[in-house]
Amino acid sequence: MSIHSFQNVVSLEKSGTCMWEKYRKESKQTICIIGVLTLAAKLCKADGHFSIEEEEEILSIIPHDKDQKRLLLRILDEAAADPNPITFHAERIKRLIGSEHQDFLEFIIAVLYRLAHSDHVYHDEEDKAIREVAKVFGVEKTYIDIFKETTVKFFKYKYFKKGQNA
Repeated sequence: MSIHSFQNVVSLEKSGTCMWEKYRKESKQTICIIGVLTLAAKLCKADGHFSIEEEEEILSIIPHDKDQKRLLLRILDEAAADPNPITFHAERIKRLIGSEHQDFLEFIIAVLYRLAHSDHVYHDEEDKAIREVAKVFGVEKTYIDIFKETTVKFFKYKYFKKGQNA
């Protein structure tokens, strides 16, 4: 995403319309990044405290140049103030990306999960928000299920490889 796109996004006046309407003329890539930023901001607000750790984590995940940091922070502030619930934004992202990119939708869920743990406090409201987004995205497995599967695969591979002497 170019700095030009970000400047166009930020230069738009606050008009009381939802973010999706406001940025509808931007590129699909820019709108997608704004959507992910919006989900991130909504998630980080879910526990009532948008911490500096969460903000830093978002900035580390979203690729940007040094001079784009302030612009990203403005978008985050605007997203946090957006009156629509997180599911509204999840539905818009799913429509934008489409079902054929399920792996990217799952990646967004992983990013949200990472954000929820970035301040070392995993609140029930954050968990609820992630589950709501996962439901909208059609992600069936919970992270506990994925963790269990990964752990079992790891231990089976490491400790129970065929042909390994005990």
